[in-house]
Amino acid sequence: MPPRSPEGDTSPAGHTARPPLSAPLSDPLYVAPVPWARVLVVMVVALALSHLADGLAWEHVRYPRVNDRDWGRWLRTVGYLPAWIVTAVGMWLTSRPGPGEPANGLGWRAGALVLSAALGGGLAEVIKLIVRRQRPGAESAEYLFRPYDVDLWSTKGLGLVSSHAGVAFGAAALLARAFPGGRVVWYTLAAGCALTRVMAGAHYLSDVVAAAVLGWLVAEFVWRWAAARGRRAAGR
Repeated sequence: MPPRSPEGDTSPAGHTARPPLSAPLSDPLYVAPVPWARVLVVMVVALALSHLADGLAWEHVRYPRVNDRDWGRWLRTVGYLPAWIVTAVGMWLTSRPGPGEPANGLGWRAGALVLSAALGGGLAEVIKLIVRRQRPGAESAEYLFRPYDVDLWSTKGLGLVSSHAGVAFGAAALLARAFPGGRVVWYTLAAGCALTRVMAGAHYLSDVVAAAVLGWLVAEFVWRWAAARGRRAAGR
């Protein structure tokens, strides 16, 4: 049997199979191709549509008691960075091989997970300081912006981009790369976190859609950076 190519298997009929979305756990070197033109178009369209739908979401999606519900608090914690740090610690402890056992690749994935989630939330805070769009009002969905001469370095009361959703999607997109079999679960959790922020009236719909875009881009960067480090460490 011929060796398998990282670019995909070739069937007896001569058709090239789709390459895997991620490498085996022990291999940090594979980076799946991304159709960037298509991805960027989808992102721009999603951002535009979410801004158009902000008023409707503010009027019909809000549920102020969402954080009083167990499921609402649980989904919100998906955007809580310490939750992912604890998860990564568990992954790292599991990654240590026993005598004579090969490395399982969980250690470097744990580090990438924390970095992606932290960057997703951190960059969201930076963008808030630049854009300065305030959170939705209790009586109106009108956009309001804070002047630069008022609380220049404070993000309190600013909403674009949602840092909870930035953390959630930064973690989810990285996990979707590291463990693609569970990507529906990871993205569903992140979307649930984003939804609770809109339901609570803490963010516009476009705040969390922008966070999803940011988190995905951050995770893609982190994944590629981790793969490059793996290649250098392996001398490839």
